[in-house]
Amino acid sequence: MARLVAKELNAELTQDLQANPFLGDFYKDRNGAAFQAQLFFLLNRYQLLQGLRQPDLFRQTIVTDFIIEKDRIYAYQNLSDSELALYEKLYPMLTADQVQPDLVVYLQLSADKVMETLKKRKELKSLNISPEYVDNVVEAYNRFFFHYEATPLIILNANGVNFSKDRAAVSDLLSYFQKDLRGVTYLTPKTSL
Repeated sequence: MARLVAKELNAELTQDLQANPFLGDFYKDRNGAAFQAQLFFLLNRYQLLQGLRQPDLFRQTIVTDFIIEKDRIYAYQNLSDSELALYEKLYPMLTADQVQPDLVVYLQLSADKVMETLKKRKELKSLNISPEYVDNVVEAYNRFFFHYEATPLIILNANGVNFSKDRAAVSDLLSYFQKDLRGVTYLTPKTSL
């Protein structure tokens, strides 16, 4: 989705794509590699956002596929109490004074749709991602965005929408970028399929 939006807006795209070397171990044994996997994600996102702090006259619009705050969603799902205490000492140091987005779009999916998507991704097929874990993460995301107030927010019902094939759905979303949004906007995109 971020790639499509960036293309339509002729914007620079910053994606959180670096492979996490601890992720495979995490899904095999959550207790053994959770902290390392979480710190890898946090530090990688920190570095990506640091790169956006430098002003560039040639880039007017930047699209990312993450907000750094989402890192905490996983931290609270996966870390032990002692790991979380250490994480909470690091998190403020790495997130203070970060670039804030002008708008956040949350692609809201059901747990069933997330599981369906995960099963299609080749690199994730071998990982042991349980439906219960996905249910918990989806619930945590919904809870987080229900209370999110840092920027204008579009909660986009992405169930049943294939944005790569449905240009009308992408256009519908982009039309909201031109509006003076405040607070939360709920959107079920118009589709042509």
